Amino acid sequence: MPPERRSRAATARPPGPRAGRAPPRPAAAAASAPLYQRIADELISAIRTGGHPVGTMLPTETELRARYGVSRHTVREALRVLESMGLVSRRQGAGTAVTAQAARERFVQEISSAEELLQYPEETRLLILRAWPQRVEPALAGRLGCPPGTTWLRAEGIRRVRVTAAPICLTTLHIPMRYAAVMDLIGAEPGPVYRLIERHFGLCVSRVELDLAAHAVPAERAALLEVAPGSPALLIRRRYLDQHGRVFELSESCHPAPRFTYRLTLRRAGEGERG
Repeated sequence: MPPERRSRAATARPPGPRAGRAPPRPAAAAASAPLYQRIADELISAIRTGGHPVGTMLPTETELRARYGVSRHTVREALRVLESMGLVSRRQGAGTAVTAQAARERFVQEISSAEELLQYPEETRLLILRAWPQRVEPALAGRLGCPPGTTWLRAEGIRRVRVTAAPICLTTLHIPMRYAAVMDLIGAEPGPVYRLIERHFGLCVSRVELDLAAHAVPAERAALLEVAPGSPALLIRRRYLDQHGRVFELSESCHPAPRFTYRLTLRRAGEGERG
């Protein structure tokens, strides 16, 4: 599960900027990052600085295992990150070729389970820009399942792929005030926000409702997303309900069209699995 990262600005403020010889290990950009991600970061840096020029081959999996003293699985996960960014092309038996020096703007999330629809991959990070208490208007109250005028915590943040500049989405979170302390856990602990709430407040997700819809980037959000106002976008809304059927998190993420793609693979069940 992807760790989330937040700025140091305070919560509960009105909208505004928030205030032999051992094998070498990769330099850790963040001590809490998984080992495969640290290896990926080091390879990305080498590609960017010309250490592995476009058109050349990366070291083999066996060579990377020996260099970092890790398992084949860890090496393959690191290479998968590079491939998802469009930096390399992998072919079985032919190795890994460098195809680009800079990451592509589009991010493709491959979905293989219902669980993966509920969260973002580990190579993305959420930076909370601001958070403040807000009285809920009637239209929003219907989605939150609370009376109009109830105070909830509203937070806004930008999600990026670790090494790219362009944000892949702007996310708005609505959380009951009794769980507002979760904002201090974003970045301090791994996992998406709903998992942090489960872990620290004794809740259990009983149902998640997911809506995907065509959208246009609002004018007041266009600068944050680095696109023109009205640009086409994908809106993803997730409602997390606890064991009592109450909404404890609503997230709405606006993805500019060129930046994000869901890819879902469906496989036919074997003969023995058919009903």
